[in-house]
Amino acid sequence: MFLFHRTLAILLVFTLCMYPLLCRAGAKGPLGILTQAYEARLNEAAAFPGLSVFEGEDVSTEAEGRLAVRVGRATVWLAGSSGATLHGIDSGAHVDLTAGTVSFTSPENGIVEIHAEEAFLRPEKNQLTHAEVTILAPTVLQVRARRGDLAFRYREEFQVLPEGATYRIYLDSPAEPQDTTGSGAQKSTRLRKVSYFVVGTAGAGLAAWGIYEFTHSGSGMESPAKP
Repeated sequence: MFLFHRTLAILLVFTLCMYPLLCRAGAKGPLGILTQAYEARLNEAAAFPGLSVFEGEDVSTEAEGRLAVRVGRATVWLAGSSGATLHGIDSGAHVDLTAGTVSFTSPENGIVEIHAEEAFLRPEKNQLTHAEVTILAPTVLQVRARRGDLAFRYREEFQVLPEGATYRIYLDSPAEPQDTTGSGAQKSTRLRKVSYFVVGTAGAGLAAWGIYEFTHSGSGMESPAKP
């Protein structure tokens, strides 16, 4: 009986000593750290440089605010009147942009993925990438590919956005009626799922370089729908 009690006591002491270590091993460390915060908030509290940011936390800025968070070797910035939720992914970060503008710089073999209005943008290759994404209006995005090509995905649509240009992207453009003949004929429509055009280029400084459109038909290029 004495041996049983002694063994039980040793086991209890060992468990109490190991419990903090087990809890620490199971808890996730911070996702990143704030390197800039002016008129900004982390969740519901005022943000300031040096604060740790954890998985799933919200960051936001006032109209004149600015915020930057370092995630590994990548950096994510929020402009004024912006909001986002931060998540960790393999070798980088996933940013759910809810309002305003987010920009990022990611290194080679580092990924920053931006999710905005159901669209996803990320570096197209393992290279240094610098880009900016703005929600201009519901279902309207503006993307600046400053350095490095971007992979753009929206539902079943995919496109590579070359570096050095600014793109205006319209999601779910309205359906366009087609000509029909016969009084009993059904109305035919073609849904333009995504349209985008280049509103500026870094090298040539053009006001409008070209217009492109994702469609299921081969009817060629058309002007994008206006918001």
